[in-house]
Amino acid sequence: MKGVYSILSMIVLFSLFELRLEAQEKSGKFSALMFGDYFYNIQRDSLSTSLNNAIMNDSKDLNGFIYRRIYLTYDYTYNSKITTRINLESDPTTFNQNGKLNFVIKDASFSMDSILSTFSVHVGIMPPPVFNLSEKWWGHRFLEKTIVDLRGICSSRDFGLSINGTGISKKIFYSVMIGNNSGNKLELDRFKTLYSMIGFNPNEKMLMYVSSSYFFLNKAINFYDTILPIQKISKDKILLTFFAGYKKEQSYSFGLEWFTQVNTNNYNTGQEFKTYLTYGATIYASYFVTDKTSLVARYDFFEPNNYSKVKNDQRMFVIAGLNYYINKNFILSPNVMSEIYDKTYNGKNIKPGITPRITFYWKY
Repeated sequence: MKGVYSILSMIVLFSLFELRLEAQEKSGKFSALMFGDYFYNIQRDSLSTSLNNAIMNDSKDLNGFIYRRIYLTYDYTYNSKITTRINLESDPTTFNQNGKLNFVIKDASFSMDSILSTFSVHVGIMPPPVFNLSEKWWGHRFLEKTIVDLRGICSSRDFGLSINGTGISKKIFYSVMIGNNSGNKLELDRFKTLYSMIGFNPNEKMLMYVSSSYFFLNKAINFYDTILPIQKISKDKILLTFFAGYKKEQSYSFGLEWFTQVNTNNYNTGQEFKTYLTYGATIYASYFVTDKTSLVARYDFFEPNNYSKVKNDQRMFVIAGLNYYINKNFILSPNVMSEIYDKTYNGKNIKPGITPRITFYWKY
């Protein structure tokens, strides 16, 4: 009996010790981020407000102070294997009925490392493996989104399950995810998206990766099919991306991002449905002039529809700025952005949109 009591006592003591260690591992971290601008639209063409696929289609002489993002994030670590995140977001589109700022759920997920520590499992609302890494390496989200996000090609968030892993001394990394393809909104259909990504990170200065996403979408009736029974046609989309970046901390960086999206049977010619490509590319560079100041420039090319009969729809986007680092977490950036358009179908030039801004960014 005494032996049983000793064993039970040791089990209780061990359990208390383990609980104590787990309690010590638990920790939470709150962080916040905000960026916005004072802006002035010094040039707009009256035609730009009616252009498709234009991002600078607001009115000339519009000016004022605006915040573009506020993030309130809480990360909680249960132990060395399990972490969670809740992130609330507010932007100029998240206003309530009274016109006051509001917050929506941006991220809500948990992550669990495997016993072997070679891969991790993530469940919840989170970034799909498309442009989250290129955005991090671009490093100037406070100036503008990356091209895939900016042009609305793929949502920055999805609700789903992903597996991330590494191999070959952690120089190779990969991610596979299945998501609702509903962003951070409610799921309203049975169609999902499969995301995949594989990359190469030989050192802290260099990153390369490719991603592939297949968007399963509801089939549509082909009303040009006159032979009964009328067949339904696929509307699925495929997105391919490539990114390569190089950076040296507090010195310089440059990168290239490219994407192509296959839009199956998504263009109605008036006689049939045609498949077309949407594609675009970004090049960027930044350079530290001093410890406190850096220059940054970026150029985007965007072709929304490459079908031969669709013309005059190409867009170019340019941004250039000077960043002043009050400290590493507080930046002021005088910058200017411009969107350049194709001529109209009848050969008329469209003035580019031009907006100078003073952008502020801080986080803690």
